[in-house]
Amino acid sequence: MQTRSLPLSLFVLSLSLAVPLVAQAQRALPGAALPQARYDFYGRKPYRSGVPTPTQLLGYEAGDTHSTYREQEKTLLAMAAKDRVRVFEIGTSVEGRPLRLFAVSSAENLAKLDALRSSNLKLSDPRTQSSADADKAAKSAPTFVWINHCIHGDESASFESAMWLLYTLAASESAEVKNALASSVVLINPVFNPDGHERFVVYNNSLALGIPEGDTLELRQPWGISGRYNHYRFDMNRDKISQSQPETQAESAAFLAWKPQVFVDQHGQVENYFFPPNSDPVNREADGKRIEDWTSVFGKANAAAFDKYGWQYVTRERFDLYYPGYLDSWTTLSGAIGMTYETDEGGRLAKKRSDGTLITLRDGIAHHFEAAVATITAAAKNRKRLLSDYVQYRRSALSTSDSMKRVVILPGTDPERFQALAQRLQRSGIEVSVVASEFASEKAHPYLTPDGKPVTQKQSFPAGSLVIELAQPQGRLAKTLLEPTTPLGDAFLKAQLTKRLSNLKKNDAEQTDDYDFYDITAWSLPFAFDLTAFWTEDATPPKTKPLAAPTEPAALPEAPLPPAYLIRYDRENAAILALRLLEKGYRVGSMTKPGKAGGIALEHGSFVVRSERNPASLHKTLRQLAAELGVPLVPLSSAYTDETSIGLGSEFLKSLKRPRIAVVADDMVSLTGYGSVWHFLERELGVTFTPIRLRSLRGEALSKFNVVIFPEGFGYSGALGKPGIDALREWVAGGGALIGLASGGTWFTEKDANLTAATVVGADKDPKPDDKDKPKTTEEREKEREKKPTSLPGALFRASLNREHFLGFGYGQDELIFPLQGDTFLKPTTKGTNAVTFAKSNLLVSGFAWEGNTERLLAETAAVIDEPTGSGHVLLYLSDPTFRNLWRGLNRLLINGILFGPNRSYGDG
Repeated sequence: MQTRSLPLSLFVLSLSLAVPLVAQAQRALPGAALPQARYDFYGRKPYRSGVPTPTQLLGYEAGDTHSTYREQEKTLLAMAAKDRVRVFEIGTSVEGRPLRLFAVSSAENLAKLDALRSSNLKLSDPRTQSSADADKAAKSAPTFVWINHCIHGDESASFESAMWLLYTLAASESAEVKNALASSVVLINPVFNPDGHERFVVYNNSLALGIPEGDTLELRQPWGISGRYNHYRFDMNRDKISQSQPETQAESAAFLAWKPQVFVDQHGQVENYFFPPNSDPVNREADGKRIEDWTSVFGKANAAAFDKYGWQYVTRERFDLYYPGYLDSWTTLSGAIGMTYETDEGGRLAKKRSDGTLITLRDGIAHHFEAAVATITAAAKNRKRLLSDYVQYRRSALSTSDSMKRVVILPGTDPERFQALAQRLQRSGIEVSVVASEFASEKAHPYLTPDGKPVTQKQSFPAGSLVIELAQPQGRLAKTLLEPTTPLGDAFLKAQLTKRLSNLKKNDAEQTDDYDFYDITAWSLPFAFDLTAFWTEDATPPKTKPLAAPTEPAALPEAPLPPAYLIRYDRENAAILALRLLEKGYRVGSMTKPGKAGGIALEHGSFVVRSERNPASLHKTLRQLAAELGVPLVPLSSAYTDETSIGLGSEFLKSLKRPRIAVVADDMVSLTGYGSVWHFLERELGVTFTPIRLRSLRGEALSKFNVVIFPEGFGYSGALGKPGIDALREWVAGGGALIGLASGGTWFTEKDANLTAATVVGADKDPKPDDKDKPKTTEEREKEREKKPTSLPGALFRASLNREHFLGFGYGQDELIFPLQGDTFLKPTTKGTNAVTFAKSNLLVSGFAWEGNTERLLAETAAVIDEPTGSGHVLLYLSDPTFRNLWRGLNRLLINGILFGPNRSYGDG
């Protein structure tokens, strides 16, 4: 029998007749009932009727609830009026959410947007036109203003304000808005961190009641949820140096494709709204006078907007402009006036201030919205001067009077790390090249000297060395990222030293003063990458050529297949290759002593893969992985050695165990510490791991692993208790590698833990009974406190590496630059190996240290410790090598711990 399909319209109608209609549930809007001043987001009348409002599209008012990514996306795209708005896809987040940039301007400007962008890029490079032509172009061009939203996903007022800002710019016909758009192109990045925001908003909306007081559920984000961070739990407002996250890379590329003159990064939540001028310190290359001038212009504009409503705000407190990993500092050093704005609510629907008054999410949104409009308006009004000053700042980098003309970095033996440094610079828009042929500099300055004193010398540089000329438009940023150390201002330093002297004298009941360091004070990339570098004074640059992609190792013949392969450990990827082979189930050995086979030297620490001990698929898999990683393979045609030397059959060629890795993931673990380890293992090494709760670190669950990593955290000893610590100790004795990073390792020294013989410098000792209640004089207190390290904001120090120990395998030199933060220094262990120790003198190589305290107490202490325990190892790293993906030169220390730690044969070094 022939049948016919029912038309869709009739099918839908039949369903509607057969099934009773279900009323749509009303969305919970707990913020709508809050008593608050209903700020009018639609006060810039009249509006064009063809652009729908956020309220119409969302179905609720600003601050009634937290919007999801998809709600924001739908709203923004629906409001993107074609004559005023262009939408650009700039990338995707780790979890696949699209990242977009909205360009908004007058219809006249938008019609020629591509030409305006090209002209602006030309202005950003003073080499492309004469000063007269650049000045002339600046007089007629619009200024470009970038408003960045929601880099920290739980700073939610910023996320919400993007929708009302775009609507106002797209729809308002007010003279204020139309005049601003005639003189500016506004670039809106509505959400830098969609993944973190989505975690936050789904959790918060599921619990939010709008209760403004108390420790409510909507205020407490459980471990792992925190929306501040991206997928890998990185703080992306610290990622501009490393450029490690795809969101950072996408935003940086978009910034460099537009080169705005003004950049605002919206944040929250503080007691009172903050906008610049900034506090000290200000990075020297930012040009403090220029920044003071322009942040005062925008600060006064914001103040006028806030004063109109009686809103409170603060300037010149807490937020500095020094560390180049922040968005505001990075963009400032690229020529923009980079500014951080911190709103006073968000992350919850309402809260009570310290004086008992109520502030709501809607208030926080309104404050960000008004500040953005005021900034855009001020930039438009000051367009000519802003553009002229921008050109002058970019031009000043080309003709610096500084004696530091260029940085030259030697290739070393690790081409991937060399390329990674070059790529990191290029992602910041910095021009790099390589030396075409050997050249000599008459005035070269090595970054490191034996006695720590500056030296000027004649130096030859081989072909292939990396050259970064500082006379380039991004020269100020290049210098900041590359120079051995970035100085702090004298007045700032004096203020910190004064605070310290005062703190030393205070009695135990007095509150000490906080120091004003907001972040680390050292980041020099040659040090971070463990590469040899010089800066030179010569006026004439060497002949260079563009940086080429690394060449793949020469392909090996398909036949005959060798009995073994040698993988020389002269580069980091050699160890990663070994790890990935082990992960796939292949067998890999490592030389614990130097040897020789078939006339080929087998270096200490190098890897050997034997054909007979692996399946036939080895040859194809090994060659594929080696090609991907750029690791040369050396076929070993014979195991025979005709000398009194160690060969392939020797007991000193030890088989490695496949690392079965667990990483502690629990409430006391630093989320960024866990995230950086996660990113390192998954994205850098390409190996799998299992997150594990502390309560599972015993019995059968623990026995599944032979490597356990404790990221930075607190309270581990107390949380584990004696049974948990005893279980860990027994597991290590059975062959496990217990790895502790920063505070995830220093708890090993605690009395209740007793996992290492190392002790903390200046640790309190139990007082004698007669001394317990005895009052101390000021001099006694000061003397006692000087026995302890004063907390470091973050600096780089000279250290010695034991390359005979397995943790030192793969390094080509005995000296290492080691980062250090905080006030924990370690006395060396007496029952194991101090694989990395700080030098005796001339320790500080970059950043700030406390004179008379830091180097005195740090000298000859331990940075990395191996405490053999039974058949296993307790490995303590005073600093986390994975921190912010910044310290690439320390990677091998951690890789070696993972790779060699679960192997009993590496107990001696």
